[in-house]
Amino acid sequence: MQFIEGAFETKDYISPAYISLSNPKYIEIDEMLYSTLIGVNYYREQNDLILKNLIDTNVNMNVSIFYEKQDSYKTIRELTYHIGNVGVELKENNQNRQDIDIAAFAYNDAKYIRREMQVNNEEIYYMYIYLTVFSKDKKELEYLLNKVEGITQSRGIQTRRAYFREEQGYLATLPLMQNHNDIKSVAKRNILTSGLVSTYPFISSSIFDENGIFIGTNIYNNSLVFIDRYNTQKYKNANMCIFGTSGAGKSFYTKLLIFRNRLLGIEQYIIDPEREYIKICENLGGTLLKIGPTSNTYINIFDIREESVEDAEQGYLATKIRKINWIFQLNFWGNE
Repeated sequence: MQFIEGAFETKDYISPAYISLSNPKYIEIDEMLYSTLIGVNYYREQNDLILKNLIDTNVNMNVSIFYEKQDSYKTIRELTYHIGNVGVELKENNQNRQDIDIAAFAYNDAKYIRREMQVNNEEIYYMYIYLTVFSKDKKELEYLLNKVEGITQSRGIQTRRAYFREEQGYLATLPLMQNHNDIKSVAKRNILTSGLVSTYPFISSSIFDENGIFIGTNIYNNSLVFIDRYNTQKYKNANMCIFGTSGAGKSFYTKLLIFRNRLLGIEQYIIDPEREYIKICENLGGTLLKIGPTSNTYINIFDIREESVEDAEQGYLATKIRKINWIFQLNFWGNE
């Protein structure tokens, strides 16, 4: 009997086991629920980064922003035509008060955009913001959605849930550059260059070194901080200062670093005038040196490391000999 191997491509390795679109409020992919929020309105003039509070949260979320630059000459021409038509409508008295307020707002807004483009050389863009929140639990997903909506409203961003369009919203936040027309018309918002800067997304302050030691948590976004102080390619030196009020945990943190460095095989020297690290030295199998006029411990300045390796005249042994020469010279000069 002959068996024929089935077709199996590279994309099949990353494809999900199943996708469910039965619920209009979210899309389910491999037991993970995804729901998308669409940014529908926000201030054109922003003095601060509007996405900073979102990125600093610990919410599982994908953020996608699309920019479409518009033709400045064509936009100014259309604005001028629109301003003229609305100006005529405002002069008519047969409209109700609500229509007059809406027309006046559109009239002033169009004049503002045209003035900024003509006087301050601003460019105009269409911008689209999508936020996809995901979780394995329905109640947690709803909680996270409410939390994100509260944060966006505090930053002046109005959002709308992508009900019955969750698939398009999910694809918009994947690195596929897909901005589907079904949600594009809802999310489209014109914005000038100065306001575009406020959407700069790369503002996370997390610190994570691959071979680093856990230092603590970031107070701004609760992310874990791992620092490899001995990475000479990233840091100039391994110096570090620890500050804090009494009882804040400075000594505990220092002892914790000693234990972690010991596990990594890093050689350490501790100057302990208050003798609070003696127990740690004994437990870690270190060498305790008591330096003083009545001490029985001495430091052998002639001690040579067994792992000393000569490299022309730059080896550790050559450096050690030069230092001993200096000590002899100082002693001889001091006795003269």
